[in-house]
Amino acid sequence: MKGKGRVTIQFVADKNGNPPGILKRGEVDPLPSLFKVIIKRLIRWHVLPPSCIPDSCIVNIYEEGDCIPPHIDNHDFVRPFCTISFLSECNIVFGTDLKIEAPGEFSGAIAIPLPVGSVMVLNGNGADVAKHCVPAVPSKRISITFRRMDESKRPVDYSPIPLART
Repeated sequence: MKGKGRVTIQFVADKNGNPPGILKRGEVDPLPSLFKVIIKRLIRWHVLPPSCIPDSCIVNIYEEGDCIPPHIDNHDFVRPFCTISFLSECNIVFGTDLKIEAPGEFSGAIAIPLPVGSVMVLNGNGADVAKHCVPAVPSKRISITFRRMDESKRPVDYSPIPLART
């Protein structure tokens, strides 16, 4: 899916450009084996609690200047969730009142750097009250966000796949 200045690949989520959230009917791609290994390690290393094992993810591929506008992640996905950053450092901006200063430029209460290889976990007010956005990135960047679907909102034919052993 192309849009908002980045390319997005979704696994166990909508791939037809529908609004955010989980569609009850529709074909979905399973999580790749490598992502299952990463999830298992995130749980083992206590980055995410075992009560919230991710079963979906989004891969964002940014070119220089791409961004993510202010938003709060859809509540079809339970908290906490986490994002891993690759290739280049960028900031994430948080605030209850984020302002669009110019295309790809946002201001808010706080900007936090996301170094290469960093893992950001969102929970509580940071996930549910404050909006967040990624201003225009300085160079190519990839992020992977792992989330768990609310069980009552999972697709009709969804069946969990066991995580790979690590």
